[in-house]
This record gives sequence, C-alpha cells and structure tokens, in this order.
Amino acid sequence: MKILLVNPYSGGYYYRLGAVYPPLGLMYISSSLKQKGHKVELIDMNVEKLLWKTFNFREYDVIGISTDTVRFPIAKEIAKRAKSQGVTVIIGGPHATAFHKEILREEICDYVILGEGEKTLPSLLEVLKARERNIFLPGVAYLKDGEVIAHSPSFIENLDEISFPDRSKVNLYRTKFAGRKATSLITSRGCPFNCEFCSASQFMGRKIRWRSIENVIEELELLKRMGYGSVIFFDDNFTINPKRVMRLCETMIERNLGFKWWAFSRADELLEKEDMVEAMAKAGCKMLFIGFESASNEVLEEYGKDMKSEIAFEVVKILKKYKIDIFASFVIGALRETKETIEKTIKFAKKLKASIVQFSILTPYPGTALFEKLKRKILEKDWRRYDGTHLVFKHPSFSQKELRKLFIKAYYSVYTSPRLIFRRGIPFLFRLIFHKEAYSL
Repeated sequence: MKILLVNPYSGGYYYRLGAVYPPLGLMYISSSLKQKGHKVELIDMNVEKLLWKTFNFREYDVIGISTDTVRFPIAKEIAKRAKSQGVTVIIGGPHATAFHKEILREEICDYVILGEGEKTLPSLLEVLKARERNIFLPGVAYLKDGEVIAHSPSFIENLDEISFPDRSKVNLYRTKFAGRKATSLITSRGCPFNCEFCSASQFMGRKIRWRSIENVIEELELLKRMGYGSVIFFDDNFTINPKRVMRLCETMIERNLGFKWWAFSRADELLEKEDMVEAMAKAGCKMLFIGFESASNEVLEEYGKDMKSEIAFEVVKILKKYKIDIFASFVIGALRETKETIEKTIKFAKKLKASIVQFSILTPYPGTALFEKLKRKILEKDWRRYDGTHLVFKHPSFSQKELRKLFIKAYYSVYTSPRLIFRRGIPFLFRLIFHKEAYSL
C-alpha cells in the first residue's frame, strides 16, 4: 500500500528556540511500515510545505496523521480534506488517544490508533487489505453502526524489536547543539511519575521500558556515521536509573563516540548522585532539562511533583561543578497559586542562574488528571491556544489577562538580567513570548 504520514506544524517552544527535531514517532512507524513492504512518504510540516487545501491525497491508499492537542485543528483539517477525497484516514498521537470517541463520532477520520503505533498500524493495514469488516486489534478504535469500538492498547515490551527510526529525510533539519549538527533519539518509554499536568504516563504507560545499552549504542554509531556530533535524548526521564545511565556513559566513552548531548531529568534524581553526574559530563552531557516548576512547596504538592523546591540550588551546584548547563522549566497558574507565589517563583528562577529558562501557564491537556479535574471549567475551545502561553480554564484567582501579564513579566524579568541579555538578546525573548501562531485553516 502507498502511505502518506503527516506531522502537522507545531510552532512550540523548541521551534521558537530554533531547535526543530525530526518526528521520532512517525519515523519509527515509517520504518515499521517499510519493513512490511509498504511504500511510505513522510511530510513534516515544520520543515516542509504541505498545501493541503489543494493537495491530491488520492495518490495514496492511507493517510496517517500524528497530533498532540495544540496541533489538532490543523490535523483535523488535513484529515477532513483527505477523507473527502475518499482516502482512508488514520489519526494517532496523545490528543487522538485521549479524544478518540469524539474524533470518530465527528467522522474526522476512519480509525484512531491508541498509544504506540509501530505494531498496531501495520497490523491494521493488513486487516484493511484483507477487507475485514470486524477489527479486533489492540490499540485500534473505529466507528461501526454509530457506535465507537475501541480495543485497549498494549505497550511494546521489548523496544529492541523496533527498527531504528526512518532517517531518510533528516537532511531537511538544520538544528545544532554545542555548535554541532544535532538530532534526537530515545532510549526508553514510559514514566512512573504521575504529574497532574503531564500526559506522558497516560500515553506511554507508567512502567518504564528500556532499550538495551547495545541497541542504543548501535543507533548512536549510526548517527555518528551520518555526520551528527550532538544528540538530545528525548526520554521522558533519562536519569531515573543511575546504574543504567552510568553504563551507557561508560560505553559511549569506550566507543569514543564523542557526542555533545542533553537530556530530560528530575531534580530529586540528581541529589546524592554525583558519580552519575560526573559520568554524564565525561560522556559529553552539556545540558539537562529539569522541571523545577515552582518555588512554592504547596504548588509542587498540587502538581504531584513529590519533591521540595529547596533542593534546586543544591542540584544546580552539582551540575555547575561538572559544567553542565541547566534548562530550567517552571509552570505558573496552579489552582493554589497567588500573585505572591508567582513572584517568588520568578525570583527563584533568576537566582538559579540557568542557561535557559522556560515558563509555561498551567494547561489541562486531554488525557491528564488535570483535564479531568478542570473539564467543567474550561473556557477556551480553540485547541491552538493550549500551547502553554494562555490560560484556558476559569482560574479561582486570576483572569486570562492577569495571568498572561504575569507570564510575560516572568520572561522579561529573567531574560533582561545582564547575565542573559547579552547571551540571548532581546529578539530571543520576543521569539519565546510573542511567537506567531502560523496556522492557516
């Protein structure tokens, strides 16, 4: 079969930073489909144009679209256009998984893939090729006689079984890190934590599944041969298993890979783990993304972070000792939040002296515990505004305008400090806050 996979335009935080990474999820699926003999084309709208209003989707047997919440409006329009031309349309991704019933009842697409798609989508295509009407596949949802039929997804236990992502179009990406050509990969899936505002544990499961060290090293060696000098590990939580991290780092050093890299971590996982931090630094780690979230312990408790804000300075001290930069993330607008706690968080962020600071407004994404708590208080029906820069629910203490002002103040306070204004510049600040919402619906 001839398949078109589409990654709708994002315009999110990393895009604004100039860090556009390939869509690993669709690239994994592309590899899985090609293994089964399908002809696959992948279009990433972050780096390629897709004039979907006039595009001839009839050239393909199936259109597959991946979407999170903020990209759903454009994903929906692409799906409707393709479906109007008589093409089978399949949607997947976090938003589609959370809202599959509504999406199917609106007849936006023919099928929704729930959760991971590397095994589910090829199996579904085999069933469609055989013209089976009744589908009994884990992770597939569809509409039959007006009723939504949904089979619970099953997670892939052995990640080594999955082919490496299809990198046939990676030359379209120009992202650099530490002055080197950069790309992304993952070494694990799942997250055991249950932060109220995060959908990672719902979409990928709370049980962590790891690739073997040998399998990860094999992909890193492939990336090195392709000319990459930097990577980002996109695991939801890279440092949760210190022994594994150290084994990976030791093997990277033994193989003389020489990558500069960054990853996602939690502050409490770095405390009393200086041996791990040292190993990471020796293996080329130059930055860690850490969700400090708030200076208020009461707010951290509300978020379900299960840690105290005071540990941040000790963690930063350890990282700076080994010359690892900090990408610090904060979320403002908790239900218990006051103007005073937000001001405290802004001062806290400045004191940390991180290389990059990200502020987000608390957003109830579909599929999260927060969404279930607040779904009757949702003010905003436009999914494009679920980008972490807008208040989308009725807050007990702030109006949308008030919280937006505090959000802008947070960025302005941090990035106009002498330390960062010369390093990042005013244009960088404006790009973060006032990015253009480039959706053409």
